[in-house]
Amino acid sequence: MDVRDILEGRMPKGEFRPNVGRIATAIACGLLAIVLVAGLFTCFYRVDASEQGVVLRFGKHVRTSRPGLQTKLPWPIETVYKVPVQRIQTLEFGLETIQPGRRTQYAPQTASQLDVSEMLTGDLNLAQVRWIVQYRVSDPVQYLFKIGDVEYISTSRLPAGAWTDPNPAVPDTIRDVSESVLRKLVGDKSVDAVLTLGREDIAADAKREIQDMLNTYEAGVQIVTVKLQSTSPPEDVKDAFQEVNRARQNKERVVNEAKGERNRQIPAAEGKKDQAISEAEGYADRVVMETKGEVAAFQAKLAEYDKAPEVTKTRLYLEAMEEVLAGVGEKTIIDESVQGVLPLLNLDRGSSIARPQGDQ
Repeated sequence: MDVRDILEGRMPKGEFRPNVGRIATAIACGLLAIVLVAGLFTCFYRVDASEQGVVLRFGKHVRTSRPGLQTKLPWPIETVYKVPVQRIQTLEFGLETIQPGRRTQYAPQTASQLDVSEMLTGDLNLAQVRWIVQYRVSDPVQYLFKIGDVEYISTSRLPAGAWTDPNPAVPDTIRDVSESVLRKLVGDKSVDAVLTLGREDIAADAKREIQDMLNTYEAGVQIVTVKLQSTSPPEDVKDAFQEVNRARQNKERVVNEAKGERNRQIPAAEGKKDQAISEAEGYADRVVMETKGEVAAFQAKLAEYDKAPEVTKTRLYLEAMEEVLAGVGEKTIIDESVQGVLPLLNLDRGSSIARPQGDQ
């Protein structure tokens, strides 16, 4: 006799016949208790400090839960997706970091990474551009449901009915958009701009354009940083590019030295020019003023001459003689009209009158 015989009622006479209804009821109660315990266990879930929980009720979003211990209706009535909204996530393009730190170690570049990093510049040169994109989730609902994943659906469900890594399609979309934007921006620049001074502008423009495209897709993410880790020419022509860069640096050095010398010489020459102009203007003003003074004096003398010609002549003669004799050393005046005396006037000794010899 086995259990099947007991359940089907095939028992020998005289043996104990259990109550089939009671057994079925006990089994049903046990199953119900298991379901209740399991449902009660899935009513509680915990959201980390860097996450937010998106709660779905039969597939429809009903609320977003904050960090901490939370409750919900048992699975499968309500399901929770945990989305990391505070964690900064990084995507690498053309490189792979092995050991981050002060001296970051990178893995050897593979063929697929080389395909990503090689780009054609606007002047039809090749350049290898390696960059990173850092982002964080800004809208968990958009992050989960606005962009679908057609290649992979996560099945890493937690026991409480919470899902981890809910939408890997978003990183794939960010990767595709970033590569498209960088190729467009590099294609608009010359190889010199890509390798030298234009890197910061490319990174800033890439951040803005990537964010605009993701906003159009309603990806629910915010781009934090776009940084060009390295830009270099292809290995085959790297030596030639370095020679060109050295020649360009020498050219810039010579030009800067010439500009410095010019900046030193031009102010000195301008100072001398201003000084000469000032001196000439001062001399011109002085000559004009002196000439005007002489003209005024002459006009005053002319007016006096018109009034008394003889007196004016005498005064002018005396003034002229006074000016002339002032520069003579010893002065002796001979008056031919004087007879019988020494016609001498010794002005140096203070004599003012010539006397006859007989007068004492």
